[in-house]
Amino acid sequence: MGRHAITVFCLLAVAARAQDVHFVQDQAHYEAAVRDMSTAPYFVLVTVVDDAAKTSWTGCTLPRFVESALDAEHGSANDDAAMARAQQAMLDAKDHLFRFGNPKALASIPTGAYAPADLERARAYLHAHGAAFLLSSDWGKIDAANKLNRTALACAIIEKGLAARMSDGTGEVFAEP
Repeated sequence: MGRHAITVFCLLAVAARAQDVHFVQDQAHYEAAVRDMSTAPYFVLVTVVDDAAKTSWTGCTLPRFVESALDAEHGSANDDAAMARAQQAMLDAKDHLFRFGNPKALASIPTGAYAPADLERARAYLHAHGAAFLLSSDWGKIDAANKLNRTALACAIIEKGLAARMSDGTGEVFAEP
C-alpha cells in the first residue's frame, strides 16, 4: 500500500469514527425543556429505538412528541395523569434514550423532520456566524437563520450548549442560555 493510500485510509477511518460520536444534551437544559409547559416549547435531543426494526434515531424534537409516544407505547389514556407519567419517564431517562415497539408510538415522533444534510447546513451556519445572535433580539438575523430547517437549527443550537426554543406564533427557533 502506498503512502497516499494509507493517508486516505486513515482519514476515512477518522471520519467514520467521528460520525459514531453523538452529542448529548446537558441534563439541566433537557430537564427544563421537559418541564416547560408554555406555548413556546423547548427542543430536546433524544435517541429513539425501534425495537421491532432494530434501528435507532438520534435527533431533536419537542418533548410533547416523546410524551405522546410514551403514552401510546403504554396504552395510556390521553389525560393529565398519563401526561404526568410520561413527563416523569422522560425525566427519569438520564441517557435521553427511549425504546418503542408500538408502531403508533413511533409515529408520534417526527424522526424525518430533517435530513442529516439539513443538520450539517445548520452546523456550518452557526460555525460561520456564531450563536450569539440567536441569544439577542436581533430578529433580522434570527429570521435569516430560520431559513434553514428549523428543527435542524434547534439541534445545532443544542450542540452549542444552549437551549433551543420555538417561538409561539411564528415557529421560529431561537436560543436561550
